[in-house]
Amino acid sequence: MTASLMAPPMVAHAEPKPTKTQVQKKLNQLNEQMDQKVEQYNQLNEKLKVAKKKLDSASKASKQEESAFEEQRSKIAQMAAAAYKNGDSADVTGFVGSNDPQAILDQAAVFSHLSHERSSQLTQFLATAQRLRREQAQAKAAYDDVKAKTKELKDQKTKLDKEVEKQKKLLRRFGTSTPSGGGHRGGSGGSGGSGGTYNGPASGPARTALNFAYAQLGKPYQYGAEGPGSYDCSGLTMKSWAAAGVSITRTTNSQWAATKRVAKSDLQPGDLVFFSGLGHVGLYIGGGKMIHAPHTGDVVKISDITSGYYLSNYYGAGRP
Repeated sequence: MTASLMAPPMVAHAEPKPTKTQVQKKLNQLNEQMDQKVEQYNQLNEKLKVAKKKLDSASKASKQEESAFEEQRSKIAQMAAAAYKNGDSADVTGFVGSNDPQAILDQAAVFSHLSHERSSQLTQFLATAQRLRREQAQAKAAYDDVKAKTKELKDQKTKLDKEVEKQKKLLRRFGTSTPSGGGHRGGSGGSGGSGGTYNGPASGPARTALNFAYAQLGKPYQYGAEGPGSYDCSGLTMKSWAAAGVSITRTTNSQWAATKRVAKSDLQPGDLVFFSGLGHVGLYIGGGKMIHAPHTGDVVKISDITSGYYLSNYYGAGRP
């Protein structure tokens, strides 16, 4: 008699439902990741602007070079015609007939011929062609490189945005609401927001900066945004101080570098307060509070920095 062994039936066990505290902790972690990605994204955007300016400048210079190139080419063509009539060279005629500097530079025979010439016109002609192509190529390469990196970073942020949305859905299941503004990531943002009025003790430029920030209360957070309908954290601080005629640059890292260090005990309204390893920045308003654009799904609002997340992740402060 053969006995058969029966394997016990598999019992499916559902994963335990995460607690509200666990979900909030995960959301905080994702928001920190987002802060760092937003900072990198903004830094690349600033580099992209610089690269674009260089490209525009190079293009403008290129047009001037092209005019000089054409003028010099005309003179050299006359010299080539004379040389051809005298039987000095058959190579130069075709080469100077080209409107493309690169075609000229690519002809080894021409270099050989030019190396024996003493004319300053020939030297200037070749130098212009070389400089024209080199400047254009360098500027375009720099621009294309930064643009590609910006797209890559934006794709990464989109993935993080989706993860944050998942966590928010879990929070809503626990009855915890998440503020929602009128903007959409990647768009121009909504123009919603109730606004507010600063009534604190600040004066001068600091008061002007805080008045601007308060007027943005309720407007949605949007990465890379500098207003008027939505903001990210450093976009809000930059525009607030710009309203007071003070330039503090665009990113959290550069704002930290552009401001004077201030001890936490010496904070004054209008100072910049930084968190999460320079991943986030807000404007101190006094009384242990700041006004800031927090993160995806939230709006410009006032938060306490003397307890909870912002207390434990405080980095430092700077005064414009």
